[in-house]
Order: sequence, then C-alpha cells, then structure tokens
Amino acid sequence: MKTITPSQKLNYNTAKQNIQGQLEDFLFPNLRVVVIIPAYNEELNIAKILQRIPTNISNKMEIIVVDDGSNDNTYELASQFDINIIRHPRNRGNGAATKTGLNFCKNKNCDLAIILDADGQHDPKKLKDFIRPILEENVDFVIGNRFKYYYNMNTYRKLCSKLMTAFYFLLLRRKISDPTNGYRALSSKIINQIQFESEYSLTQEMLFKIIPRFNFKEIPVEVEQRKHGESFIKLKNYFTKIILFFIKYYIFPRITWITHRLINKETRVRMGKILRT
Repeated sequence: MKTITPSQKLNYNTAKQNIQGQLEDFLFPNLRVVVIIPAYNEELNIAKILQRIPTNISNKMEIIVVDDGSNDNTYELASQFDINIIRHPRNRGNGAATKTGLNFCKNKNCDLAIILDADGQHDPKKLKDFIRPILEENVDFVIGNRFKYYYNMNTYRKLCSKLMTAFYFLLLRRKISDPTNGYRALSSKIINQIQFESEYSLTQEMLFKIIPRFNFKEIPVEVEQRKHGESFIKLKNYFTKIILFFIKYYIFPRITWITHRLINKETRVRMGKILRT
C-alpha cells in the first residue's frame, strides 16, 4: 500500500495517479471524502501521520490539517505535503479546529468526513472501515471503539470512560462503548444538517446531537499510546464541559419543547373561549 512521502513538496494527486492511474485501483472511486486532522504542537507526529495515510482510498480524497495556533513547527512540517492547511492565529481548542475542518467539508460539498488525531494514536489504514458503513449500510455516524481490543489506559481514565458509557445509556438509551474516542466519520447529511458550537469538547456535543437522531456504528480500533506531545483533553475540565453540555443540549431543549407545548395548549384554550363568546 502506497502512502504519502514528503519528497520536497509532494503532489498528492500525482501520488494517487501513480497507483496504476486507473479508477479501479481506488477502493471508493470518485468518493468525495475529506480527512480532517486537528493539530496543536504536533511537530513530532504530524509528518508521520500524513505519511501513513493510504493514497488508494479515492481519487477525490482530500486531506486538511487544521493547525490550532501551534507554537512549534507543526505548520511548517505539514506544509511539506501537498495538502490543505488552515492555520488558526491562536489556540482555540480541538472543537474549534474540528469545526474549521467540517466547514471546509461543507464548502467542498463532500460525501463524508473522517476525523483523525494528529498524535499518531489512530491507524489511518482503518479509514476504509469507517467509510464502508456510511456507503453500504444505513449509517450516518461511525465511531471507533478501542475497548474491543486490549488498550493500556490508566485505571482512572478507563473508569471515567465506563461511567460516561453508562451515563449516555441512561440518557439516550444507546450504548456508546468508547465515548471519548476521536476517530470518527460523519456523513454529508450530518455535516449539512447539524450546527456544532463547542470550541473545546466537540466530541461530546457530537454525541448529544447525533446519537438521538441518526443511526451509528462502532468500529473496533487499536489505539497506540501517544509518544510525543500533550493531549488536547484535560480530564477535569472535560467532565465539567460534559455536565454543561448535558444541561445545554439535553435539558434546555426539552424545557423549551414542553414550554412551547404548554403555551400552544393555553393559546388554543383561550382562542376557543374567544370564539365561543
């Protein structure tokens, strides 16, 4: 399987055509798929992850790296590849970087988007497994599940993840085995219909907004331990955000819905009285 290499500045389209130059050589010919890679201070990882992305996915596949205000050489190293790069002038958070990538997808009128971490923990060879359910099954959202395999996560984080799984099951009546997993694929339906807001914990906002409305599928993935850099996620802040999201995206909409129903009912009663007088 051929992958991207930073030979000075590689032309990605040329790399794809080098796979015998035939559409039949692509797994999903003419599929407009965009790989979104949010990155913050990933100079030790970004080139490696770009090199590992297969070039036989689609002749119309595009890659976008969103540099979220890095103060290292992330942008310079990503610029060695002939890909799309958007640079935030300051660090705004993983959610903001992901939203920038999704807006890029919307403007490109893509068929689906895949979100891939820049830290090397996600295996790009699994891209095809995230695409197939959206194309071949009645699925609009695909999320990775690292717990199908043995994953050496520290006990505290694993417990938190399991508690979140229980929380979502009680809340949404849908089991999400690995709710913090960032390896995800979204159909064009979701990209065009849902407006995301979070600048930080977009991964959880996605679950609150997508899971109740769309069919989803979990894909077993093996996640490598981060070797360099720091994670976007700060656990204590993360859980605070989840509680706020629960109130904003679950409690408030239901209060609003009930209020509208009551007001409408009261209005109908009043109108009926007026008409009878």
